Formats: sequence, C-alpha cells, structure tokens
Amino acid sequence: ENSVLYEGLKIDFNSRNVTIDGVLVSLTPKEYELLNFFVKNPNMVFSREQLLRDVWGYDFYGDYRTVDTHIKMLRESLGKYRKFIVTVWGTGYKFETGGMG
Repeated sequence: ENSVLYEGLKIDFNSRNVTIDGVLVSLTPKEYELLNFFVKNPNMVFSREQLLRDVWGYDFYGDYRTVDTHIKMLRESLGKYRKFIVTVWGTGYKFETGGMG
C-alpha cells in the first residue's frame, strides 16, 4: 500500500507527500513522521512516552511538551482533517478513522 486516503486527506508513503483535497501540504519532517506513524496504526491510542520512543526514537522523561507541540502543529497543517487526531484524555493521542481504512 503506497498511499492512504481518509476523505480528502491523502498520504503518499513513497513521495512523503501529504495532500488535502488535492492541495499539497507542507509538513516538517517530524510532522510527517508523526502523521505517518498514526496512519499506519489507526484507531490505536498512544501515550506521549510511546510516541517519543516510536517517532522520536528515544525515551524522554518528564517533559511531554515536545509531543503536544508537534500534535498542535500537525493539526494546524491538516486544517479540517485535524478531526482525525483525537486527544484521549489522561492517556495520549490516536488517529481516529471512524472505522475506515
């Protein structure tokens, strides 16, 4: 599977391009990695610790602002499709696809 489409949000894994309703979106490398990780693990809840380990590649104790900041940036980049990135209070975040994908 070289690309995925959730409504008008398309992620092309080969080119690393993300488009919203056909328009190319400029993501930072870390925003892309975060989105890529979520999309490949849909509807699974991840703690900040797990995201730091799996996306950033290290354990980062005590300060999770890095994750929150990147989630915020990614949501801003995704516009109306920010709805897919759901905060699970007290736990972390998930890419909620509503049973699609």
